[in-house]
Amino acid sequence: MRHHTYLLSHLVLNGRDRADRVDDLAAVCGDESVTWAGLERRVGQLAAALNDAGVERGDRVGIHLHKSIESLVAVHGIWRAGAAYVPIDALAPPELMASIIDDCGIEVLVSHQPRRRGLAKLLAARPDLGIRAVVGLDDAADIPGLDPASSLSWGDVYRTDPVSLGSPTLPVNVADDLAYVMYTSGSTGRPKGIMHTHRSGLAYATMSAELYGLGPLDRVANFSPLHFDMSTFEVFSAVGAGARVVLIPEPHLRMPASLTQYLEQQRVTTLYTVPSLFQAMMTRGGLAERDLSSVRWVLPAGEVYAPGPLQELMAVFPQARFGNVYGPAEVNQCTYSDFTQFYRELDQGLARSGTEALPVIPLGEAAPDAELELIDEHNRTIEGPGTGELIVRTSTMMAGYWNRPDLSAAGILRRTGPGGAGRRWYRTGDLVERTAEGQLVFHGRRDNQVKVRGNRVELEMVEAAAGSLDGVDQVVVGVAADSDGESRLVARVTVTDGVDCDDVTIKQWRSALARSLPPYAVPVVFESVDGFPKTPSGKIDRRTVRESMAG
Repeated sequence: MRHHTYLLSHLVLNGRDRADRVDDLAAVCGDESVTWAGLERRVGQLAAALNDAGVERGDRVGIHLHKSIESLVAVHGIWRAGAAYVPIDALAPPELMASIIDDCGIEVLVSHQPRRRGLAKLLAARPDLGIRAVVGLDDAADIPGLDPASSLSWGDVYRTDPVSLGSPTLPVNVADDLAYVMYTSGSTGRPKGIMHTHRSGLAYATMSAELYGLGPLDRVANFSPLHFDMSTFEVFSAVGAGARVVLIPEPHLRMPASLTQYLEQQRVTTLYTVPSLFQAMMTRGGLAERDLSSVRWVLPAGEVYAPGPLQELMAVFPQARFGNVYGPAEVNQCTYSDFTQFYRELDQGLARSGTEALPVIPLGEAAPDAELELIDEHNRTIEGPGTGELIVRTSTMMAGYWNRPDLSAAGILRRTGPGGAGRRWYRTGDLVERTAEGQLVFHGRRDNQVKVRGNRVELEMVEAAAGSLDGVDQVVVGVAADSDGESRLVARVTVTDGVDCDDVTIKQWRSALARSLPPYAVPVVFESVDGFPKTPSGKIDRRTVRESMAG
């Protein structure tokens, strides 16, 4: 039986019906697991508990959990209760958590006992936040502002009679209702909440599951926490396709050898994460020594992957297909790329873009149900080959930014279509080249253009070129002033084992870069570091690194 195809709250039932048996495992997390029948029951129990706590249609319910089976139950249980979920980084500074709770008007949190102390401190310091109930704590009696009668433990939740979809006690949702609000994870400035509806979220879940052929035989690794938009692939797409979600406990993510062993044990079929984590698994996790013959898709995303490390990764998975996943959280995935053969031929020469050899993975082409255009600084369409800002029109696009009409107006471009119909396009802020062959190639951020000796330089493209150098593992390029106050490019690098970042090596690197970059785009200074700071989503925190370069 197929259930409604316009609401995310039906994904669990659709996934259960696609699975071979209801007692097949729907998800595992370390030593914990849950069957499809068990997941359906738990989702119904949480929905009933939330409705009993006064949660109504359209409410925003915060999720404040470490990675666990309950984090999966929380998303789908909140939807069944008629509400929208708001993921909150459990390790974020209290000020950031408070700003999200306050901005989104969250009154109920789903959490668990390990987060009790932090929540108690937060609510004691900020009694004005308006949190009245927390689901998942064993004891909430002495936490300021909470109603103990409305703050159930997970044991209490799992003793509740579950509520099924279609029950007259449940709120009625429609496709354009809010489904989730995902806040950007910046450490400075006011975070912005990206609003997605059931319509946009389900469009992404369906599209991505079909693109990668997800089904009941798949075991999809979940690397990302809920507050990182990449998690929607596993939590939405895999669940709806009846695939098993392999939630990776957070301690494994901090120990690459333990992580690769866990992936081997779980016989995962799909790996979707940031290049820096793939590199950690390669260099410190013994990835090449693991039996991962079960993997059929490897999907790096979120950062540019240099060709040298990429080739090494591809050698570990000769049986797998490789795709570059691109799309800001505002539109989820909007391009499709299967570059398996393209990059396995790298040893015969770099892939070409237009008239230049570019050591980058192409973004590919428009994903199904997505329309892409390039525009110039005057918002005029660029026809044919050329470089401009990428704009996206797709069914997976956000509704706007929560409580920020100013940001929504700036990020959404309205253009008149055939017949005078208004059309909404999302401005990505990314500079992208369309090649003569129709491929799209990332050239950096519009706001990451810098001027060096009067010339415009895209920092990401310099990083891509420097990342292809022999001996370079990871690289961040920024701008610093020399003794005369003139801007110069600085490259900070981590190097592979056995490589010295000495004068001879740096001279060789600069000489190699001079063959593919104009003189003003070749870094003047190379600095070797042991590692880079990371954002909560696991990406290199380039903003922090570049700010330290600038002094």
